[in-house]
Amino acid sequence: MQLVENNKDREPISRRRVAGSTPILICRNPSASLLAESVSAKGWQVFAPDELQPEFDLAVAIVEVDQSQDLLLRRQFPHALLIVNTDALSQANVSNFDFALSRADSSLFSQIVEHAFNFWRRNIKVNELARDVGRRRHRMHQLNEISLALTHRANEQELLQTILEEARRIAVCEAGSLFLVRPDQLLGESLVFKLAQNDAVDFPFVETRLPMSKDSIAGYVAITGDELNLRDVYELRDDAPYKFNRSFDDKNGYRTESVLALPMRDHRNRVVGVLQFINCLDADRSVIPFDEETAEILRAIASQAAVALQKNTLVNDINQLFESFVQASVKTIEQRDPSTSGHSFRVAQSTVALLEALPKSGLSRFQSMQLTKEHVREVRYAALLHDFGKIGVPESVLLKSNKLSDDRLEVLRYRFELQKERLHRRAVEQELELLHHTHIDIEVARQRVRHQLDKQISVLDQYYDWITRANNPNVLDSGEYGHLNEIRDYAFRELDGTMGSVINDEDLVALSVRRGSLTPAERRSIQAHVVYTKEFLSVLPWPPELSQVPDIAGAHHERIDGSGYPFGLVGEQIPLASRVMAVCDIYDALTSLDRPYKPAMSNERAFDILREEAKGGLIDEDLVQVFVQSGAYDPDKATPAAHVSSSCSAVDSHHHH
Repeated sequence: MQLVENNKDREPISRRRVAGSTPILICRNPSASLLAESVSAKGWQVFAPDELQPEFDLAVAIVEVDQSQDLLLRRQFPHALLIVNTDALSQANVSNFDFALSRADSSLFSQIVEHAFNFWRRNIKVNELARDVGRRRHRMHQLNEISLALTHRANEQELLQTILEEARRIAVCEAGSLFLVRPDQLLGESLVFKLAQNDAVDFPFVETRLPMSKDSIAGYVAITGDELNLRDVYELRDDAPYKFNRSFDDKNGYRTESVLALPMRDHRNRVVGVLQFINCLDADRSVIPFDEETAEILRAIASQAAVALQKNTLVNDINQLFESFVQASVKTIEQRDPSTSGHSFRVAQSTVALLEALPKSGLSRFQSMQLTKEHVREVRYAALLHDFGKIGVPESVLLKSNKLSDDRLEVLRYRFELQKERLHRRAVEQELELLHHTHIDIEVARQRVRHQLDKQISVLDQYYDWITRANNPNVLDSGEYGHLNEIRDYAFRELDGTMGSVINDEDLVALSVRRGSLTPAERRSIQAHVVYTKEFLSVLPWPPELSQVPDIAGAHHERIDGSGYPFGLVGEQIPLASRVMAVCDIYDALTSLDRPYKPAMSNERAFDILREEAKGGLIDEDLVQVFVQSGAYDPDKATPAAHVSSSCSAVDSHHHH
């Protein structure tokens, strides 16, 4: 039974939450209760126990039943004020009740009612405040989650998905869309429809570029920077500057109603995009307008989203800047040293291929190896820039293709020709001298002079031939150079009367080089390029994920046994990426077609040299074996590394520089 004053406008009990503003009283027999009659006059609602519903906010219960019913009420309504009727339950243990009274205590009951009413009001207020604090705390937690999610997204599409999904989750709305303001070659700027989500309709999304116009809701917000909170877009005024496009609704049988469109502003307060939320939902999944509290939260999200997008754009710009710098640096190096054109790019490709093949090799030492995209990028940059320090090496050394420079060889050729002319002149003088000696056979004497001249000329020709052959560099230690000392000892008198030679001590040192074309001093000069590489690269403001680029690039000529340069690092002191790069660098130096000091080697010959170097303890034996078996030497054809036996050997190689 329900006793309510003026209840004609109230909804049925089953469809509403009772006591939102009016307390209720529970009586076993309301029709027979004088107390029920007295409180109903105050506007209270009165129910029998069998009319109780879970959604009631019970304030006062007059218990006229047994104690089990009392305990049930306490569990069902923990905030209730329980009053026991001592007339009906005189022997009851009243310790479980808040008040015990008789029907005769009507004045006391009136006071209790007033106390209960005040208690009930305070309780409702406290509950409302608690719910509000809980809701706000939940919102703050959601905002914190969004901030973290936006921080960890690098891919633009993933970032946009996260922005819209998380914002819709907080807004509790049915659908949403995201637009970005992008430059356009023809229009200057355009609005790109990047993303759409709808829980009620499954539809294929196609990214679309739209002209910047105030005609649409998103375009209006993008141009003006004003937000729009529309209760029902089908009820827009005819004089509104923007229109709602109903084509999606008509095509998909959907009904757009409430819309909240917010501008996304960057740090310069420029609108970089628009977030649009559609059909806010209440607890019953009915569409309602977006309230101000929700709009305020979504404004904060729109601001966060704009910052995240800008950060993402800046990161991409920085990455592109580094990529462009690296490409330009490599081209600069190659322009200074055209003989190694393409070397840095090839080494970078094979280094990355070998690095990625290691975890797949089956070798236990590499099984737990974790390669991140950032580290692979770091190693690639180090490999591309490993010869960057060559910009500090003199061109006379860097571009030296033979043991003697072309200019110096031309000087030596001139000196040989000059000496031949001297010998010819001396022979002529000797023949003239013979004319003054009548007691000898002049013709025989002349033949003897000419024979001696031919012999001397032949020696000089032989010397020059030895020089030209010794001038050609060798890849490996080879050749006999003892005859160079004979050439150095060949002496003749200069025009000024001093004794001279066709070659000097510097020429002898250069021609005596057994491998390559560089003298020890020149080799030290070009080896310094590794120091320059590390010094130059260390000056650059590398981001944390690329901070090891200078160290990796600066250690690619270190050798496991400590015989490398520039620091003589040993074993694990050398970064793994540098050891990987060393194998690839050596291989490319041996097999490239563009080295002026040697012909290109076959793969098999280069592999043999790598294995020999590995057996000598110079480079990592396992890396050489994986390099060969995985095909990392040819990244375009490389396959995942086959399982490598644990008995494989290690290698480092011969590089001219």
